Parts: sequence; structure tokens; C-alpha cells
Amino acid sequence: MIEPGWRVLDIGAGTGALAIPLASLDCPVRALEPSAGMRDFLSAKLFSFGIENVKVLSQRWEDFQMNGEEGTDLLIACNSLHLTAGGIAGGMRKAFSSGAAHIALITEINQGVPIDFKEIDALQNDYDFLFIKNHHVDSSFHFESMEEVEELQHFLNREIRVLQEDGRPVQRDSTDIAIVWWERRRGG
Repeated sequence: MIEPGWRVLDIGAGTGALAIPLASLDCPVRALEPSAGMRDFLSAKLFSFGIENVKVLSQRWEDFQMNGEEGTDLLIACNSLHLTAGGIAGGMRKAFSSGAAHIALITEINQGVPIDFKEIDALQNDYDFLFIKNHHVDSSFHFESMEEVEELQHFLNREIRVLQEDGRPVQRDSTDIAIVWWERRRGG
């Protein structure tokens, strides 16, 4: 689905799970990541791999000023919009207003919070809903430090159980995800 050279905006890029493979397809990526720890880790990975076509940005999605997103081939949000002030619906409303040619939402499902993808699709009129695919995946999370764990616990207002692996905190988990894809209508 993704073509080499597509211009990508990665919302909540984290440690680069999507930005790095997309960059390897010669896609210029703007990686939006508000967490300083995640940005530092991503920047270090980009440097160690010699990747130069990823621009790491520090803004939150809510604060990001869209300028010329019509030139964006793919706006992708992987497990990030539920953490924004407007939740998934607010984040997708902004994504749909971006003018990006394609929008991909990847989010956890079956986590006790119902997500109605028909309601999300109804937030817009300019995109065709192409598909939804569900997968069971490993969702373990590797933190850089306990400070990063504490920052996330404070944000979520709940405790996160972690193990120490190779000197770093790791939250082991698995989950079900949905990958949802929209394509902008021609003339839309």
C-alpha cells in the first residue's frame, strides 16, 4: 500500500517503529513525538543507522500547526491518538482536515474502551474508507529509564508494571490492534 518516496507524517512516532522502516523506503518522514525520552531514543537510532530522511518534531498532535499537509502522502497514527486531549475522535477529526492523500489509524481494540470505526468515518466527507484489518500482536514497550516510566504513569494516572531487561525497564504485553485505512477522494 505504501509507495517508495511517499511523504509521511508519523503522529506519536515513539522510538521509530514505523518511521525507520518508512525511511528505508526512501520516504521523507516527519516524526511527531512529544516525549523527550522517546525523541532522544529515536534520534540516537536514526544517527546509528545513518538515516537522514526523518525529521523529529517535538510538538503534540493537538498543538501541531498543519501547513501544506496537502502534500503529505500518508498521515499515520499508531497507538497514539487515544493519548491526545481529544482522544481518537478528536485526533482523527484533525487528521481528516489535514488534506493528506492517505490516512492510516493503528490502534488497540478490545481493551474495555469501545471504538466505533463507523462513527470515526462519519467525522469526514472527503475520504473513502478502504479497509480495516485486525491482528493479535506483541505490544511490549521498552523504556529508556524509570523516569520515563514515571512520566507515563503520571500522565495515565495509573501504575505500570515493568521488568528490567538489559538494564532497561520493559512492560511486557500483547494486544489486539486494528489497522484502518482511508484514501482521499479525487477532487475531495
